[in-house]
Amino acid sequence: MANLRRNSQIVLATASSGIAATLLPCGRTAHSRFGIPIDIEPISICKITKNCDLAKLIRITNAIIWDEAPMINRYCVEALDRSLQDIMNINAPFGGKIMIMGGDFRQVLPVIEKGSRGQMISACIVRSQLWSTTKILHLLQNMRSIHDHEFAQFLMRIGDGNEPTKEDDMVKMPAEIVIPWEGESSIKKLIQHTFPQLENHGCDASYMVERAILTPKNCDVHVLNDMIINNFPGDEHILLSFDEVEGDTHNLYQQEYLHTIAPGTLPPHILKIKIGAPLMLLRNIDPKFGLCNGTRLLCRGFFMNLLDVEILTGHNAGKRAFLPRIKLKTTDGARLPFVLIRKQFPVKLSFAITINKSQGQTIPNVRIYLPRHVFSHGQLYVALSRGVSRAATRVLIKDGKVEGEEGDFTKI
Repeated sequence: MANLRRNSQIVLATASSGIAATLLPCGRTAHSRFGIPIDIEPISICKITKNCDLAKLIRITNAIIWDEAPMINRYCVEALDRSLQDIMNINAPFGGKIMIMGGDFRQVLPVIEKGSRGQMISACIVRSQLWSTTKILHLLQNMRSIHDHEFAQFLMRIGDGNEPTKEDDMVKMPAEIVIPWEGESSIKKLIQHTFPQLENHGCDASYMVERAILTPKNCDVHVLNDMIINNFPGDEHILLSFDEVEGDTHNLYQQEYLHTIAPGTLPPHILKIKIGAPLMLLRNIDPKFGLCNGTRLLCRGFFMNLLDVEILTGHNAGKRAFLPRIKLKTTDGARLPFVLIRKQFPVKLSFAITINKSQGQTIPNVRIYLPRHVFSHGQLYVALSRGVSRAATRVLIKDGKVEGEEGDFTKI
């Protein structure tokens, strides 16, 4: 990308997720750049008219980069293909444009709500008719673990499914990265391993961005974040949301009930924050400035209706921004009989984050908490591969014993 731009050629840098887009110079999410519909269908096209400025830019573009392509539904790629053919008036893949896609098929595949394994694989780009025209280049060096070759080989075996397993796809974790389960006190030990001397690093951005606890489900994320924020130094601020049901003019739903709803895509009703605490953004606010869904932030101050935050990741790391309260809506994935509208700051604590949210990030000191086994393709690989070495990675498995075997096991 740098080489092409140096030669005065135009490259559009996009990614499937906001957090991956922030790592690219002038990066945007593919949905934002090309107007790909959110509710994608097999015959969808992008929201690009043939005479708009974006169409003119596409015509003079030399290449398009799409990072983390394996995690996007193939219908999104096919929608862009149809749109580019229409804009360029050329019946060729992507209208004759060079499309450079990057990604790792060992990671989490496209998420299909309540979908089967077959439906997830069917949504992957390898099932698209465009795959037969794709030239595949294999990257061979794990850049995160470049100084720990043995750990990098272990990650490859996990990702490829070649690590020896016991019954029910249980794989043994190396003893040197395991924190033994000794009851609920082990969770406190895990937190101390992750955030040593936390009371002395209240506003230390470099300290916070280098460590996090990963766990499969949002319910466990909430428990861990509550435990850590209670021990975090400083005065606690309780930020409450305003909840309503879309179209409920007669107030049929009580506020007390609405406040208890906590889908993973919305901030909690009770948001506990302290100055210096790490946060995660839950919506694409300003992708050009680095404020994307998944961006990690540091709380620097409070105002009546604004949060003062510092960006911790991406090319905009170190910059400050103000976040307002905004209205956020639940989607069909929340499985509610109504649409909940929650007016709240679009953030939540990020001492702990889900494994899926961590995809695309490098976390030098990563800790993995598995109170239950992973439930999706690639989750264990994603969690383990966020770290840079075996010495900087620790795993706590609650139910990790296999009858007749020594050591801790978890599902691969």
